[in-house]
Parts: sequence; C-alpha cells; structure tokens
Amino acid sequence: MADLHIVAADGIKGSGLEMLKEAFGEDAIEVRGKYSPEELLEKIEDIDALLIRSGTTVPREAIEKAAAKGRLKVIGRAGVGTDNIDKVASTEKGIIVMNTPFGNTTSAAEQAIALIFACARNTARADRLMQEGKWEKKDLVGCEVIGKTLGLIGMGKIGSHVSRVMSAAGMDVIAYDPFLSEDRAKQMGVELVSLDDICARADFVSLHTPLTDQTRNMLNRDFMSKMKKGVRIVNCARGGIIDEDALADLVKEGHIAGAALDVFAKEPCTEGPLFGVKDILLTPHLGASTEEAEERCGSQMAEQVIKYFKNGEIINAVNLDITREKDLAPYVELAKKLGKIGATLLRGAAVKIEVSCAGPVFEGKDIGEVVSGAVIGVLSAFGPEDVNIVNAKHLAKERGINIAETEAAGCGVYQNRVDVIVKSADVTCVVGGTVSGEDVYRLIKIDDANMDTRLNKHILLLRYPDLPGYVGKFGTIIANHGINIENMEVGCLESRKRASMVIGLGEAATDKLLDELLAVEGVEKAFHVAL
Repeated sequence: MADLHIVAADGIKGSGLEMLKEAFGEDAIEVRGKYSPEELLEKIEDIDALLIRSGTTVPREAIEKAAAKGRLKVIGRAGVGTDNIDKVASTEKGIIVMNTPFGNTTSAAEQAIALIFACARNTARADRLMQEGKWEKKDLVGCEVIGKTLGLIGMGKIGSHVSRVMSAAGMDVIAYDPFLSEDRAKQMGVELVSLDDICARADFVSLHTPLTDQTRNMLNRDFMSKMKKGVRIVNCARGGIIDEDALADLVKEGHIAGAALDVFAKEPCTEGPLFGVKDILLTPHLGASTEEAEERCGSQMAEQVIKYFKNGEIINAVNLDITREKDLAPYVELAKKLGKIGATLLRGAAVKIEVSCAGPVFEGKDIGEVVSGAVIGVLSAFGPEDVNIVNAKHLAKERGINIAETEAAGCGVYQNRVDVIVKSADVTCVVGGTVSGEDVYRLIKIDDANMDTRLNKHILLLRYPDLPGYVGKFGTIIANHGINIENMEVGCLESRKRASMVIGLGEAATDKLLDELLAVEGVEKAFHVAL
C-alpha cells in the first residue's frame, strides 16, 4: 500500500502516527498543520484519507473536487464533533466520515469543570490584573460552588461526568435532557427538570448539547433574561448555542454575573461582542486539548483507518447507514422520518420506542435496521448530532430508552407499512407510514387519526379543535409569511375530539410563524419538523 497518501492535519500526533507509519510505510503519511480553504481545495484530490481535528474545515466544494478524481475514501475527525465537515456532501460522494466519539470525553468534561470554578472565583480577571501589577481584591470577590445549584443542559457522557464531579464538590445538580428518562436520571443521581426550571433555579448553567436546528441560539436574549439573576453560564459544548451579543449585553447589565466560553459561533474567534467584557472568560476551544485526549483520539483514529484500508472494516462512521437488506433501505429511511415526527409530537423524555412492520417486503427479513432507523429519528429530533445506524441503540440504552419490535396488526389498504410508537412516562404517540413509487415516503397515521400525505422535507404538525374554519386561518397565516404550501392533510383524532393537520412546506417554518399559529385560539400544538 505504498501508493496511499494519508494526511494527518491539525497537529494530530502521538502513537497514532507511529501506528499509521508501521501499517502503511513512512512515505505514505504526511504530517502537517491546519489547511487553509484554498490549500485544501488545491491538495485534496490527491489524498486517500484526510485526518483532522477542529481546525480544518472540509466544505462541499473540496469534497466534490476530491470525488471527481475518486481518491479520497475517508475523512477522519480525531474527536467527537464533525460540524467542520460537510457530511451531506460526503455521503452523496460515497466518502466515509469517521470520528472518535469517546476519546476526549474526560478532557472536555474537565474543561467545563475548570471553567465553573474559574467563573465562580474570577480567576482569569484576577490573573490579568496581577500581570498588570494591580492588587484589587475587593473587585474580585467570587462565590463558593458548594450548596449552589448547577443546571446541566444535556446529560450525555460529558454532562454525566460533570454531574458526578460537581455533585462531589457539594453542588445540587439538576438537568434537562429530552431523551433522559426519570429512572435513568435517578440512577445518575440528578433531578430531571424542564428548561423553565433550569432558568428559575440554577446558579450555574453548563451546556453539553450538540448544535442542531433545535439548539441553535437556544440561549437567546429571551431565554437568558428568564434566568435567575446572578447566574453564571459555561459553554464547552458547541458555538452557536448561545446568542453571543445577548450574552455580552446581559453580563454588562448585571443580570448574568459571569460567563466562561470555550466554543464560539465562528472559530477561530479573535474579536466580537464577548471581548473586553470584564466578567466573561474566554478560552480558545481547549476542551479536547490535553495530552491524554490527543493521544487517545489519535490512536483510535489510526486504528480505525488501518482497519478500513487493511480489512474494509468501518468503525464509528457518522454518515454511513449500513442496510444489509437492500429492499428494506427505503423503510429504514421511512422509520427515521416517523421516529422524528413521533419524538417531536411527544416533546418529552422517551422511555420506550416500539416498531412494527407489516407487508411482504418484510417477510423472512431481519427488521433490526428498520428499528434502528426509528431510534435514529427519535434521538436526532433533539439529541446526539452523530447518531447513526451503528450507535443508535447503544445511545438509546444510555438514556434509559427501551426498544422493542412489536407484532404488526396488518397493512390495511397498503402493501407494506411501518408503525413507530414513542412513549414517555405518561404520553404515547403513534406514527405510521409507507413507501410508494420511487421511494416516495407517505404518512398514513398519527395516533388514531388516519391520513395519507407525502412527507416533504419541511412539514408543519398542527393539533387543534375538530371544528370548521381552522384550515383557512392556517393557510392565510402561512401565506402572509410568503411560504408555499405544497400539500396538506387533515386527520380526526376520534379519542380526543381533536384534529391533526400535516402541511408540507416549500421551506422551513420560522419561529415567528409558529408563534402566530399557536396564538390561534384552540391550537394545542404547532411544530416544524425538518426531514
């Protein structure tokens, strides 16, 4: 394999490099720093495997240029987050994107813990003043963390580690995670609460959630204004979750006592509203920057690349859906869509996901991947950014979600169908669908309402009284926002005397549109789902 060209960029180092050199020869491995966009575009077509950290960005343009020549097979991210890689373009071009999801868990958690303490005691500002020759103790009075309430948003591996350590430090830990069950939270020793409870009760808030459509600008001006006066906020998760302008203003106004950020909406970040605010501490995305994390991530990525090129084995691929039964591939995709709709309607912590399949396409086949598809849909509604067919059931189990295949009641008038049932402690949502023609996905059931409508990329889900006049009201509001309605279906929920409407939109619904729809008298739910 002397003709392989594997690039380890962004300062990847450690025993992983030696593993790669031993496996493929010294000449096959190029070690370098971060690529500029222009340089990556120039060089990428001659690379077989590109291994990066958070520095290099791999956009669609670079991926398409690499695909034209056909050499690039793997993009490896030595770490968890892959938002610096265009995964959609990679998937379209058949390029595998791998990560090392557990290599930097401890390091990222410890950075958050360090920033909680530093934020509490004004450590960074104290150092700056001392370096300037100033002794200003009176202006640096902080607070103890013992006896304070820590609100965690996200309870994956990193959030869980922070919870354990800060509980031992004497903090009362409360947590919000839409996919963590009450039983699992009790096992972890935390109180599961709503976001409103986090705002009302937390003295410190630490973020541990991925950046998704649902979490982007989650901590906006309105949200942070509702927080307890004097709160301190720490973000070592992802930039873009916090509105940085609003955070700076609220710290200056004294509503927020302090903040510590390791991640930013745009990186590298060397200027902006957060700079020069005395009670804001900034670090340059150091969450994974420890010798131990770099060693673990580097060696894990090297092992994965070696196994791929030597044996064709694919490990921790974040964009690969492995469907052994080709006939079931469209139904795996359908199950993802149904799971996402079910989770959106549930709007709570799922404790169980049930999947039933009926029809000749499923006869004699293992439907495990269809079940995994449903789990991906449920979790991706608000949860892990890198959930895939390989890790879906594992991530669900970590969150205390039970998964079951249930006996199908039959297909009804359809040739084949899939039903996904998502349950919380007190609510059950049933969503059914089928596939017709050239992979046209159709929604045929929500709870006990039968319907039949094509699933667009963007859909609105509405629930309201089963009375005349609502269709016209909804259509007028949507039209006033300049959004085209591509299809619409209404189903009657007999058991609830309510109606469910599914509207296919030409583009995503805005928050303002959803607020206006919810303001219509009697409307119970109005959700946008991107499929």
